[in-house]
Amino acid sequence: MPETQIQINESLMDKLVAEKTAANELQKRKHEDWNDNYELYRNKVKTNRLTQRQAVNIPLMKETIKTILSKIDDAPNAEWKEMGGNEDKELIYQEIWDAALRENKLELIDILDKKNVLLYGLSAKKLNIGDTGVSINVLDVYDIVYDPLMSASDSETAKFIIHQNIFRSIREILADDRYAKNGKDELMSWVNSEPGLTQSEENKKNWELKMERLKDMGVDHQDFSLFVGGDRLVNLTEHYTNIWNIKKKEWERKVVVYADDHVELLNETLMDLTGVDFWPFIVWSEDPEINDIYPDSVADLVRTPNKVLNVWFSQMIENRTLKNFQMHWFLPGQNYTPQTYTPGPGVMLPAPPGDDINKVIKPVEISGLDDTLTAISALTQIVERGTGATAIEKGQPEKGVQTLGEVQILVGKAMERSIGIAKFYKMAWHETCWKWDKLMHANAPKILKLYKTSRTGKIYSKKIYASDWKSTAGYEPMIRSSSEQEQESLKTIQKFMFLLAQFPNNEALRKIAQKRMLESVDLSSEELKQVESSEEKQQQQPQQQEQEQSPQGFAEIQNKMGELAALSR
Repeated sequence: MPETQIQINESLMDKLVAEKTAANELQKRKHEDWNDNYELYRNKVKTNRLTQRQAVNIPLMKETIKTILSKIDDAPNAEWKEMGGNEDKELIYQEIWDAALRENKLELIDILDKKNVLLYGLSAKKLNIGDTGVSINVLDVYDIVYDPLMSASDSETAKFIIHQNIFRSIREILADDRYAKNGKDELMSWVNSEPGLTQSEENKKNWELKMERLKDMGVDHQDFSLFVGGDRLVNLTEHYTNIWNIKKKEWERKVVVYADDHVELLNETLMDLTGVDFWPFIVWSEDPEINDIYPDSVADLVRTPNKVLNVWFSQMIENRTLKNFQMHWFLPGQNYTPQTYTPGPGVMLPAPPGDDINKVIKPVEISGLDDTLTAISALTQIVERGTGATAIEKGQPEKGVQTLGEVQILVGKAMERSIGIAKFYKMAWHETCWKWDKLMHANAPKILKLYKTSRTGKIYSKKIYASDWKSTAGYEPMIRSSSEQEQESLKTIQKFMFLLAQFPNNEALRKIAQKRMLESVDLSSEELKQVESSEEKQQQQPQQQEQEQSPQGFAEIQNKMGELAALSR
């Protein structure tokens, strides 16, 4: 029996390593392009003796990425609807989501997610189960690899998804109750062996490279300084895969965690670990391809022109440097030995006696590159047309005279491309919310503490139990970006203004329009009360004036009638 179990484990590890190798081979073809995109974005330039001798970079990559990112940087808002119509549960669930939004810094995660897509073509978020619910993290594109046969439009079609390069110390692994004891014992034997020691040093180098890349991308983490004390590092892999269940005679989704591609630490079904049967990953891109799960990115379009611009700019600087050297040709002779000099006012320079100086010494002619800036401008415009990040979108005026209509057309075209990207990340966020909801119901925290701010600014806390928000009917997320909501509210106000012009004396319509306008502005409840109170006072003043004037008018009418009666007598 033990021999059979060992053979099964060995065959499983062989299967896992084979899947990991195939997935990494598919991704490696993109690494060179990804590294170039990242270095150009970070203003890192590789010099060489032939084409680019100066370490200069025109920040075309950074300004293009940041311009597009500024158009899509609004994090989508999720509005939860309880399918059974229970408004109390719907309200509580919305507060739970809003609290998770703040605690997990989902706005920052959303920005990093979009930046990954713009730089590398795709991005992945991972859902993790914790004591207070489900958290969302964006992954380094190098750390997640996929089944080569996975559909680019649906990550659930993947037979396996691998989260690799999870670096942990030996102490962390030994203290984790999720891992099997025999796996921990085998790990201790492995790390103390000669191959294990070599692998540990390699793991530490890979960790340092990964942390440097994450810091450069703007991500800070509390574990960055964890391993500076010489702790032994282990490279863990979370392998999500399909394995045939002989007893049930069906494919079963499993999670296998192993160290350094040798030691198995955990082997459980996905259902037992998470309570759901879908992959806890959300993968998306802004330019999906049918035949390739690694599509082209915006940065791929900018990379080659940016390199060309750097070469041209470097050559122009090199030429100016050579001109500034003021090198000269000279005819060597017995009567003249040229010498260097220090420039300064009143400096006298020796000349060859008896000879024409123009025949003995001559400046080295260095042809100028006067058309370089023109060529750079032309190439930049080509990139702008391809990416939609025009000069106007970057905050720079276009050269030449342009009409207002032409400017509006350029801005409109750029906005259309931004809206095209927004469609894809809204779909990704809908999938994120859907999976988050299912994981929350399957792993509901017993107690959650929520906080609410009153009108006076005082903060109140309340304990929320699972029965307060769990729904048998389920929830449906409605995804909207804040910019879309603002645009819709503006359109609504414009419609109300049109209706008020058609029905100027309709008091009910006027009150409804005023209420909608105030709702579109971020006013506190106290401020809303002040506005409504002031409006009521203004409406009461004309009514009082009419009432004061009406008795006087009635008295005048009576006097006139009395005068008429006297005349008739």
